[in-house]
Amino acid sequence: MSREGCTPNPVPLYLISQVVATEVGRHGRAIREIHIVRTGCHFYTVTTITGGGRP
Repeated sequence: MSREGCTPNPVPLYLISQVVATEVGRHGRAIREIHIVRTGCHFYTVTTITGGGRP
């Protein structure tokens, strides 16, 4: 989970669904992509890419 211009923090495997749900709640329909990348030892980075939401 990260803010624009920040480096994503590693998230343990069991928290990925909670992080994705938080990002969907925060950005809603403005989300264009969510990237989940394994960083090692069952930790992942979750990066959210947003665009213009519906007016």
